[in-house]
Amino acid sequence: MGSSQGWIATAALAFGYLIASINAQTNTLTDLGTLLSGEKNLTTFYGLIQKYPQILLQLPSFNGVTILAPNNDAFNKIPYTELNTAFQNNDQATITNVLEYHILQGSRTAAELTPGEPAFIPTLLANPAWTNVTGGQNVENVKQAGDVVVFDLKFNGGVVQVIDSLLIPPSNLTDTTNSFNLTAFEGALYATKKIENVTASKDITIFAPQNSAFQNLGPAISNMTIEQLSSVLDYHIIASGVSFSSNLKNGTKLTTRQGGNITVLHSGNNVYINSAQLLTSDILLSNGVLHVIGNVLNPEGPGAQPNPQIESQAPVFASATPVENLPFTSAIPCTTSCPVTDASSGTGTATSGATKPTSAGAKSSGVHSSSSKALGAAMARETGFGTAGLMVALGGAVMMI
Repeated sequence: MGSSQGWIATAALAFGYLIASINAQTNTLTDLGTLLSGEKNLTTFYGLIQKYPQILLQLPSFNGVTILAPNNDAFNKIPYTELNTAFQNNDQATITNVLEYHILQGSRTAAELTPGEPAFIPTLLANPAWTNVTGGQNVENVKQAGDVVVFDLKFNGGVVQVIDSLLIPPSNLTDTTNSFNLTAFEGALYATKKIENVTASKDITIFAPQNSAFQNLGPAISNMTIEQLSSVLDYHIIASGVSFSSNLKNGTKLTTRQGGNITVLHSGNNVYINSAQLLTSDILLSNGVLHVIGNVLNPEGPGAQPNPQIESQAPVFASATPVENLPFTSAIPCTTSCPVTDASSGTGTATSGATKPTSAGAKSSGVHSSSSKALGAAMARETGFGTAGLMVALGGAVMMI
């Protein structure tokens, strides 16, 4: 038996003693192993938990946990997802990190959630190769309004809730901006050589303008110097913590990397960042969260106010002129069908399959999440079990109960 296998066997034995001890002390609720072994639709998940017991050895460190247990049907979908190769090859690092992302810190039943209000809950996933968020990567949990029934399977260390798709941990900034078609913002980060720094930063909040916002400025932004453009980009980044939509209260002021403040304003059901409307919120990143806004923010006009009576807010840059071409995208490294110069002949040939250089903070496994919410991108998959209205996004980790 190799050292790795010996360690796993020892961990499994220790876990068995741990469960028996807890069960003897409480004598009220069953232990997790007994609970899972009795659920016929969780046999694959239970088998993985037995195979990788080091995950569960973390549980006594937390005051209860909520386990989002994928049912057997969820694992049958793996051949159609980005996790297929990892599971085919028994990639222990990937599998254990994905499973850790299904374990929420704290025992939380569906009844404790307020309908319609998102709750951002940290998980056991804290591996720096996968996440750069203090306290563990988050999932977004939203309880639907109405008579929705969710079954909580309680055990002596918390609660199990059954889901029918695997959650894929949030991806890095470059994958996310590509998925959500925020390529002008991504290209501007490359053009100013900020991409690696922003991708590697811990606990970050980004307000990323949609592509049309850059087109509406035209030369007002494309003709900026690198220093000027850097200042504008820094004005869209909050480096002092992860600010989810639940933190964006009316009148809230957030200090940006540029040094100035941005202000959150509410009008009816709309939310604005300075005068830019918040279009899509809470897109989870491997190192924080990204929100999509309708306009580019101007650090020289921090007092810009929206006009809630009109649908689209005007640009806040002087001499803004709309253009058809999308600025800055040429700065993004080629990823497919990239021209390669043949040194011997001096001619260029195209090759496919080239990949973008890995940015700091990217997952090393090569597993990338799809988008959790849609902005002309992949939609979250609506699923369900029994009478429960449970939606799990395959990637981005939004769970709606």
